[in-house]
Amino acid sequence: MNTNIYTHVPFLVTEHVSNANGFLLPHNLYNTVKAVATYPLKEFYLQDIPALEDFKFKMHKNAFLNDELTIQAQLVKKHSQGYLVNVIVTKTKSTTKNQETICSALFGVPLGINLYKENKTAC
Repeated sequence: MNTNIYTHVPFLVTEHVSNANGFLLPHNLYNTVKAVATYPLKEFYLQDIPALEDFKFKMHKNAFLNDELTIQAQLVKKHSQGYLVNVIVTKTKSTTKNQETICSALFGVPLGINLYKENKTAC
């Protein structure tokens, strides 16, 4: 694979995805990260993307209420069994222009034999 396929998605920590103390709940971030991991794969599948199989998800730091995060998903490798998608969630530090990593994830997507479904209608 010669080209890097990646995407950037903004994510704002609101009251709906945080607890009473203002900390981001990891399961809410995981659900969003899992959805964003499918974005680089959309051009390889005509209809439904297969379910993500193998994954590694690690929280490095906490995020707080009103933090602006960036979710970056990149297709890093295609192998005989499928694709690997790397996802990194970062936040810009307030004192410098550096990025700090909030969490990282690696998802495996199987390469199905039938990449598309054929719908037959009576026309």
